[in-house]
Amino acid sequence: MARAAVINDFVTPLKQILSTKSRFRESQVSEFIDGSHKLHRCHLGKKWTVDQSVAELLRPEWMQRVKRFNVDEWQSVADEIWKTACRALGKVPKPEIYLYPSFGRHNGRVYLIDKRPIIACSPDFPMTCGKNIRLILAHEYAHFARWRTTGLSSENTPLFATLYEEGWATWQSSKLLPGGTLSEIFMARMHKLVGLPDPQGGYMRWCRTNLKAIAAAIAPLLQSRERNDERRFFEGARFDGDNTPIRAGYYLGYRMVEMLADLDSPRELLLLRPTRRQVSQWVNQLIINA
Repeated sequence: MARAAVINDFVTPLKQILSTKSRFRESQVSEFIDGSHKLHRCHLGKKWTVDQSVAELLRPEWMQRVKRFNVDEWQSVADEIWKTACRALGKVPKPEIYLYPSFGRHNGRVYLIDKRPIIACSPDFPMTCGKNIRLILAHEYAHFARWRTTGLSSENTPLFATLYEEGWATWQSSKLLPGGTLSEIFMARMHKLVGLPDPQGGYMRWCRTNLKAIAAAIAPLLQSRERNDERRFFEGARFDGDNTPIRAGYYLGYRMVEMLADLDSPRELLLLRPTRRQVSQWVNQLIINA
């Protein structure tokens, strides 16, 4: 069967180097990482050095984290997701995926390499194996398809754009993964990974009950580009005693795009270029309907 997705696997060569007992192992790892310096910088940030990566890779725990890694599994899932996306959205780009260690920083992102968006995933991130590969690739593919098709970035954007981009990716994931539950798609059990207690009654129940409060909290911040605002709603950060469940912005964005899907086709939602005014109106509509 012809492969649809292009997979650039940097994990298997690292495992091969690290599985040897050669006295040159450290220098080989360093040379390998240095040879992928452009990807290394994008994936881990400009401040993270090659020496830091080498030190992390030489820890025995890293090999344990990728013990179950199988590139063929990633290939199979990526091919399946692309074919499902073609049926749902029409002509969409084939996935271009890079598999690279992040040492716990993230499980997947879409960013630019050589001025083109690519999907970058981290098989060494906790729980990035088995069924979760489908969840991660479906979400990141939705970002990738939209960025490649519209030219609109899914990173470093005002909060109103982030709300739509993450809402789109989460909603589209539910369409790319028939049979998947919303709890799985939202990765509702991630609180323990960041050392926070689960919300009372569970993540999905809390978000459904408090949708109006989430929308009211984000409404005055839609124009914000402040990193802490993004971290509050879309990552695991908490400030000043805030006990809102992590990633609540994903749920709000999902409900917003779900509402829009009653009027627009999936293809139209893929191509949509929302303004702050539009997103503000949609958020207010969610507040009224809650």
